[in-house]
Order: sequence, then structure tokens, then C-alpha cells
Amino acid sequence: MTEKNKERRGIGAIEVGGLILNALVSSGRAMSLGDLARESGMPASKAHAYLVSFGKLGLVEQDVVTGAYQLGPFALQIGLVSLQQMSPVKLAIPEITRLAAATDQTVALAVWGSHGPTVVYIAESSRPIHVNMHAGSVMSMLGTATGLVFSAFLPQALVDKVIAREVRDELVIGQAGVQMTTQDIASILAEVRAQGLARAQGLPIPGINALSAPVFNHAHALSLVITATGPKGSFDTAWNGELAQALRTSASSLSHQLGHMPRP
Repeated sequence: MTEKNKERRGIGAIEVGGLILNALVSSGRAMSLGDLARESGMPASKAHAYLVSFGKLGLVEQDVVTGAYQLGPFALQIGLVSLQQMSPVKLAIPEITRLAAATDQTVALAVWGSHGPTVVYIAESSRPIHVNMHAGSVMSMLGTATGLVFSAFLPQALVDKVIAREVRDELVIGQAGVQMTTQDIASILAEVRAQGLARAQGLPIPGINALSAPVFNHAHALSLVITATGPKGSFDTAWNGELAQALRTSASSLSHQLGHMPRP
């Protein structure tokens, strides 16, 4: 056995036991011994032995009434510490870099800043587009795909405050560059929520399209937004096109890594 193989050798019993913990995490609910054994691919007697040990460590606990098993207090502590140590932006940079390379489109990362949606990182494609967007750029709430995602998924009171400021400062309102009614805004944001994406087609920058997707954290709160941009002629804005699906997949992967569990 080579030195490299020795270093990569693990403990099989721990990996097998991990199947039980993975089943509990994936289900998001308490599970019976039989269900856990089936999902883990092991006999009930073997699963029970692991559960006894996990119970002593506080990784699982058993309901005294139903007999079902769920994650225990130590598992919760592990999860909380992991979340505290995790930087969403640091986590997202490799993902959007991969997405930019796979789609050959420029992909930007935006967070909520003191002045609104703020770009914090840009992964360029092999064909850089010439737009006035850079780290630190603040995006319009209603005039950009990035801003529309923030408008759709942030708390309403916060959204209304920033939109009101844009109106007051006479910034571009709406992707048509004109004032939008309350009903117009509500309709657009409802579509963003339904599609899980926002899009801009040749606006606010002529000849440039964009698609944006939300990334959520463990508390179901919007954590950041991924935006792909590219030339109109080679950028498909179809809701179910390959680019849209790739963007959704990346956003979903990041949300999962941040502890987000989609609501039923």
C-alpha cells in the first residue's frame, strides 16, 4: 500500500454510520427504526446499534412516546458552529467561477449592502462584456435582474424603503426606464417568485441580457444573488433554457450548502 493510500484510508464503521445521519438530514423529520434501516441499506439490528451509540453522543435522540429518532442537541451544535464559520461569499466564488466557465457567460455575485444590492465579485467569461459593473456597483432594485431578485425575496418594508429612495433620487425605475405602477411592480415580482429567477432583456443596457437567481440560508432568508450576463445574441433568457437551468442548479447547490431546506 502506498503512503498516499494510507493517508486516504478511513474508518468504515464511521462511514456506514454516517448513512443513518444522512438519512435523518435528508428527511428533515423524525424517522422510525425501520425507515432508517431501509434508507441506510442495513438490517434494523445494525442500525439500532449505531443509533444507541449516536444517542450517547447526543447526535440523535429518541422520542419516548413514538419511538422515532431525530437529530439530537450535539448535531444541532455542530450545525450551528459550521454555519457561523461559513462565509456565503467565500463559498459562492468557486461555484460562480465554475458556472462562468461552463456557460461562457460573465457571472456576478451580489449581496445586500448599506445602499442596496451590491456587487462583490465578478467571474469573467472568455468574452468579457463591456458594461459599467464592477465590485462595489450598486444595482437598481427594479431596473436590473439582480435588483428584482432582492425586491422579490427581501422583507417588504426594507424593499419599499430602497425603492422609495430610487424614486426620490430619480434613478431609473423599471426595465423600460419609466415609472411603474404598484400593480406593475407586484406582477413582475410575483413572476420572479414563481420562476425562481429574474431576467433583463436588453435593459437597462442595450444589447446585454441577464438572469439572476436567489441563494437562501438555513433561516430561509435571502443570502446573496447570482447574476449571469452576456451579449443578447448569445444569451438565452428563456425561463427553462439551459442557461436558466444551470443558474438554478448553482443557486440551489449554494443554498443547500448554507443549510437551506426548501419548504414543502
